[in-house]
Amino acid sequence: MTVLAALLLPPTLALMSGLAFDPDSAAALAFPVESHGFETAGFGQPLVILMAVLICGTEYTDNQLSTTLTATPQRGRILAAKLCVLGALATLIAMIATVAAVLLEHAALGDHGLPLTNFTPGMAWNLLGVVVNYILISIVAATITIVTRSLIAPLIVLVPLVLGLTISLVSIVPIVRYLPDLAGIQLLTAYPGIGLLDPITGGAVMACWTFVLLVIASLAFRHRDI
Repeated sequence: MTVLAALLLPPTLALMSGLAFDPDSAAALAFPVESHGFETAGFGQPLVILMAVLICGTEYTDNQLSTTLTATPQRGRILAAKLCVLGALATLIAMIATVAAVLLEHAALGDHGLPLTNFTPGMAWNLLGVVVNYILISIVAATITIVTRSLIAPLIVLVPLVLGLTISLVSIVPIVRYLPDLAGIQLLTAYPGIGLLDPITGGAVMACWTFVLLVIASLAFRHRDI
């Protein structure tokens, strides 16, 4: 159900956005036409986080981890398998949901949108950015789940961040732009004029956070969990 919701929510919101589009508004005039459809990708992040938490954390709540480790003593293989599943699902969600969102919103925009034959290379790069962001945020969620052995902790930590808590603080506390959720936010869509890292730099910072958390989670999983 979580994966299905992640697949459906961004396209649904994009369609509604396209139908409600006012070409004469100041916001519409300032919004690049090729960005339409991508602005809803952020709403899929909480569901991707929830998916990662459920995949990596359910075994801690129903005492199935001991059974898993008995059947497969190679802990590194178990962790790698979970991360591969997460990466595959995150990629699938990002590709399907984002492409559907872009197509639906541009179709709803009519003459103010782009036809299929006019989609730009920048849109392809933006799609790749969404894929990278979803993969990284899912791994971040998984690592926090493994370290805390909790379903609640990663949701409490990450969901408010991706829903806008940190972006509202950028002008007050500029250093928050280096947090993992905000560093890679422009991989999803452009947020000009508020002092965020550019997509490539931000993606690199987010990847560094992911690597560090993954090392910590790997050590915890190998040496602490029973």
